[in-house]
Amino acid sequence: MARRDDLRGLLAYLRGDMPAAPDWTGVIALANKALCSPALAARLIESGQFSLLPTDVRTFLKDIHRRNKERNRRLLAQLDEAAAILNAIDVRPILLKGTAWLAAAEPTRRAARLLADIDLMVAPQHFFAVIDQLARIGYTLDHQALRTDVPVVLSRAQDAATIDLHSEYGSSGTVFYDHHRLTAGGTTVDLPGSRVNLPSSVDSIAILLLHDQLKGRDYLRGRIDLRHLLDIQDFAESFGDEEWRELDRLFANPYARDAMRTQLLTARNLLGIDIPGWLVRGMRARIQYGRRLFQLRWPQTAAALTLLSMLDPAYLSARRAFRRAKAKEAGRFLPRRTSMERLLVRNELGKI
Repeated sequence: MARRDDLRGLLAYLRGDMPAAPDWTGVIALANKALCSPALAARLIESGQFSLLPTDVRTFLKDIHRRNKERNRRLLAQLDEAAAILNAIDVRPILLKGTAWLAAAEPTRRAARLLADIDLMVAPQHFFAVIDQLARIGYTLDHQALRTDVPVVLSRAQDAATIDLHSEYGSSGTVFYDHHRLTAGGTTVDLPGSRVNLPSSVDSIAILLLHDQLKGRDYLRGRIDLRHLLDIQDFAESFGDEEWRELDRLFANPYARDAMRTQLLTARNLLGIDIPGWLVRGMRARIQYGRRLFQLRWPQTAAALTLLSMLDPAYLSARRAFRRAKAKEAGRFLPRRTSMERLLVRNELGKI
């Protein structure tokens, strides 16, 4: 019950409310685990409630907000430097996930989002040239890049974050994005020394859904990434019925659609996002949302429920289709041992 109460308290503060007699120790611990402490500070400042906090809480959140503001300033400078190098060879990268949020955010709001890395997408024909250009300014690869459809991580010791370089996102069996598709529906943004592209808000949400629910298997594991739910709230701020219908059309695959509906139902119920009821309908979405809350209260049940989810005919059908699309291991229904170990990890940074 304590974890559920901590979540209720954290969600109230993220809305700018001030619950009576809060357990600040539990709320701060959950905000830290969910990587939402900067967002908590920013929203309390925006709502005018920050001065009402206990002194020690105010001191902590003020320091978190200040530090993240400086970190994001460094990240934006790092992004601008990398993008300028790519612009010099006539490549304009597309920014994904939190990186897109950072570039689009008003300067006064940039401290609200904690980023783990810088996500860039380039066209496949430029993939290896981009790696070479970044290597010229000191970046090194975490592993040898052999295929354009496998993202690589590039890093330098002096930077605040790594660069994750992609040439595609998603899969042909669910939702698939390449550089051309995202550029066609996106916009161009000028940074101080470079130009970059941003996906449309609909595509940005779709990529977050793919990242968490399918690639990260949060749908299978019953996990919640609150930081990304806050991103969805920001990206969907000006959505009307047309944008929601476009998002729904993207997730035509039955398994992917159930995963999408579960995440949007979670966002609607936890954050109060104005998502149409028709978009989050369905028994599977309701069951999976209930399962998430159940696991939050009794985390020791997570492994058993994950194993049970892997026996779902919809999951097995989706996995067979994925293997056929990859033209390998067509007879394998269940993940490899290493994948199973990752599936059953209980404590994962950013997930609740």
